[in-house]
Amino acid sequence: MFNGGWTGRIARIDLNRGKVSTWELSKELAYRYIGGRGLNVKLLYDELPLRIDPLSPDNLLAVSVGPLNGTLAPGSTRFTITAKSPLTGLIGDSSSSGYLGVELKFAGYDSVIIKGSAGKPVYLWIDDDNIELRDAQHLWGKSTWETEDIIRTDHGDPGIRIASIGQAGEKLVRFACVISDQFRANGRTGTGCVMGSKKLKAIAVRGSKSVKVADSARFQKAVQAMYD
Repeated sequence: MFNGGWTGRIARIDLNRGKVSTWELSKELAYRYIGGRGLNVKLLYDELPLRIDPLSPDNLLAVSVGPLNGTLAPGSTRFTITAKSPLTGLIGDSSSSGYLGVELKFAGYDSVIIKGSAGKPVYLWIDDDNIELRDAQHLWGKSTWETEDIIRTDHGDPGIRIASIGQAGEKLVRFACVISDQFRANGRTGTGCVMGSKKLKAIAVRGSKSVKVADSARFQKAVQAMYD
């Protein structure tokens, strides 16, 4: 469907029902709103009920990337998490660098949309086409560093990329961050608090695919010019 850049897939997670589904990303949505921030804000604008409490299960948490993620373009590692902010009551948008956004593209997704609230702590496990909700009760109360180490040990793979919350997110501190790669933070607007309200401890991703480029020769030339 897309010649390059986008994977063309959105993963939707319903924590209330424990249901996972994949949707097709339309070209209109991809081309008009382009990157993680644009895609997230448009999806939330269309789907969020009016005047909801940011900590209610009705709030959506969107994690998205853009067409350059996973390519050689410099500065293209960033990913965006967006939800209605518990800190401001307005749209809450937070960007981070690191490997999780690239790994999400390698797994084959442009966006992950999470709604509802789990009855007990869970983490989202994305392994290419396999998406599951895993029990996270043994992770609840752990720091983000501990959480990353435990998940990688549990799966026997040190290359898994993880975004998680610590005790602040669990306790619904309204400016809580989401941390990935130990030092990378989605540090604005309380997205960690929203994850905590959903009992979502972490998002763990492992991907083995590649990102297509429509015209590799022209793209390489543009990338080299940016590096120069």
